[in-house]
Amino acid sequence: MKELLSIELLTKTFDDLSVGVGIFQVQDLNDIESIRYVYMNKVILHEMRKTREEVFGNRIIEVAPEAYEHEGGLAVIEAYRKVAEDGKSINLGLVEYSNHLVSGTYECSAHHIIDNFVYVMLRNVTELEQKKNELEQKIKELNQYTSIVSHDLKEPLNSISSAIQLLEFEYEGKLDEEISNFLSYISDSTDRMRNLINELLDYSTLGKGKEMVTVDCYELVEIIKEDLKAKIKETKADIYIDPLPTVNGYKTELRLLFQNLISNGMKFSKPGIQPVIKISAKKDTNWVFSVRDNGIGIADEHKGKIFSIFQRLHKKSEYEGTGIGLAHCKKIVELHKGEMWLDSKPGKGSTFYFTIPMP
Repeated sequence: MKELLSIELLTKTFDDLSVGVGIFQVQDLNDIESIRYVYMNKVILHEMRKTREEVFGNRIIEVAPEAYEHEGGLAVIEAYRKVAEDGKSINLGLVEYSNHLVSGTYECSAHHIIDNFVYVMLRNVTELEQKKNELEQKIKELNQYTSIVSHDLKEPLNSISSAIQLLEFEYEGKLDEEISNFLSYISDSTDRMRNLINELLDYSTLGKGKEMVTVDCYELVEIIKEDLKAKIKETKADIYIDPLPTVNGYKTELRLLFQNLISNGMKFSKPGIQPVIKISAKKDTNWVFSVRDNGIGIADEHKGKIFSIFQRLHKKSEYEGTGIGLAHCKKIVELHKGEMWLDSKPGKGSTFYFTIPMP
């Protein structure tokens, strides 16, 4: 049978890859200066600003002596030697490389081929890292801006509330009904604005500066039931909790997630109908949680926007709230690398589903 695989075919294949691929020979496992270039594809040759003739068959110390002059370069070269010695791959993560012609940040990994031979995979992520750093800086600035603005916005609201309280105390029993109603309207509006500012600030800081911990979801929901005891008694709600798993997550955020969904189940109940809420979970590729209620439900045309910030489907006079609760829920689920969706029919209730990866 005619041999189909050839050096020419392999060379062309590797040359045209979008990632850098190179092969090294470690001639002496005890001497990092013995490592020799066997093959570098076009991507690596471009990053080195070298030709095949300058590289192939020559030692690193001859072609790129600068690699031996700093800690990062030595670590990479030592990794080549160690892979050749141990026969195990090493993921070097992000490494810095520079010479008098080029400098950059690269994702790098080294892999064993046969005795004394290793191959390396390389990807230039300099631009991505720069954009990442710029984005992190912008997020930091935005968080600072959010905190400052929220503080500045709350100050005049606090002044308005204080002024109203002072007026009501000073003229207690002397204000006519129209003025009293007007002051109540201002006070209620001020409270709503303050709540909105607080929720915006909470939304912007979800998950920041926190570490994942082991969370017993059943125990967490039981604590939430205790916290909501007054509301549960007021609405006469029945809340059933099936066995729930223990997950790795942000405890405060998961508590807010379950609390929002349970509270919504009580808030959006049908007039004259006792709210019934059931929380359960099943094992799939991830944990799939569900929170089911027997409330007013959601029409199909509104399902696409209920998880968006400030989306309200009802008038403030019908149901209290800022329209940010489900946006909080979705962000919390996404913070845990999960997904969130719902199944609902008007008048039949809603079931909110979300996934949390298994430990």
